[in-house]
Amino acid sequence: MTDSTATTQVRHAKWALRAVFFFMGLAVAATAARVAEIKGHTGTSDAIWGYCMMLGNVGSMAGNLFGTRFARRFGTRRMVQLVMIVVGGSQIAYGFLDRAWQVPLVAFFAGGSYSLINIACNTQGSIIESIAGRSLMPSFHGSWSIGAFTGSFTAGLIAKHVSTATHLLFNSCVAIFGCIIFAKLLLSRSYDHADIRSNSEVAHDEPIPSHFMRFIWLAAIGSMLATIAETSVGDWSAILLHEDLHIPIGLNSLGYTCFVLAQITSRFSIGRLIDKHGIPRVIRFGGVIGGAGYLAGLLISYRIHHYSHNGALIVMCISYAILGFGVAPMPPSYVSVVGSIKGLPTSRGLTRLAIIAASGFLIGRFTISSLAGAFGLQLALLFPACALIGSGILAFTLHHERISYPQ
Repeated sequence: MTDSTATTQVRHAKWALRAVFFFMGLAVAATAARVAEIKGHTGTSDAIWGYCMMLGNVGSMAGNLFGTRFARRFGTRRMVQLVMIVVGGSQIAYGFLDRAWQVPLVAFFAGGSYSLINIACNTQGSIIESIAGRSLMPSFHGSWSIGAFTGSFTAGLIAKHVSTATHLLFNSCVAIFGCIIFAKLLLSRSYDHADIRSNSEVAHDEPIPSHFMRFIWLAAIGSMLATIAETSVGDWSAILLHEDLHIPIGLNSLGYTCFVLAQITSRFSIGRLIDKHGIPRVIRFGGVIGGAGYLAGLLISYRIHHYSHNGALIVMCISYAILGFGVAPMPPSYVSVVGSIKGLPTSRGLTRLAIIAASGFLIGRFTISSLAGAFGLQLALLFPACALIGSGILAFTLHHERISYPQ
């Protein structure tokens, strides 16, 4: 393969991966925007709904356990094409739920399949980023945010006119088809093999050494805290606005829409700041500012929603925008630092990061669900706001020189 051919392949793969992330965001955001209706069809309380959705985290853990094996057997490009069918199918299934017992079953398959495709796409992104020699992961995840914004905005427009089942069926079919087509331009298996050969310090059948694992644990905890805050928007924003703030169906998707719109802006502009100031400093400020904005919005809306529903909606939309701007660089940045550990194959590092982070989701969703049952959803969401602030504080651990090699 000539240098010019390789350069062309990497350039095509860069844009193809952005398209794949777009369709991933499109697939899940429509479900998030209509989650209040889905929950209503099942007749569950906030606490029971949250507990049922926890099975999605168990699915994520199961998927992450097999992520590296899938990547080695099929290659990350083929893995994206195969797994996206299951991702889309699980989102379609959400539209047909009408019993509480069905929720954890669908959530399990949704979480497991999404974790697999996430590992494949993040591995592709880390390899492309390494070849390019500059920060690209935030822009890849920014394409996910564009897809999420598209799905959420469309859901808000058609919610009163199209049933949830019909909407999710059409939306997921578009996402599956688009993802499979563009995935053909991702990096071939030869790049996966080259990454393994160039980071062969740890053999596939050997455990990850403790000096790598200590660093991965620190990064995983930070990633877990940030993602608890990020996913709380998809899990609860439509429910919060409709059931607690009494915002009509359709308008209740505005919170999620503002969140992903701010994510888009941040993720496509933050790369230069990361190149200039480094990952730790950028996400330290992002975590503190985003978490504080989320915290303030929840407290203010809690105080004013009894006499001004529209005022509470405006406050929460601003709050979600601040959260989206702050949290945007955090998950991709944690992926970048773990994916670029020298001597450890990219897919192995990212799989272990994802396993630890997914196990923490059980704690996050259990805590939010329990607090919602005891104190109400608005106060329960103070927990993910504080989690994001904690993630920002942990950012100092992200320097690679913190890896303590044995003497």
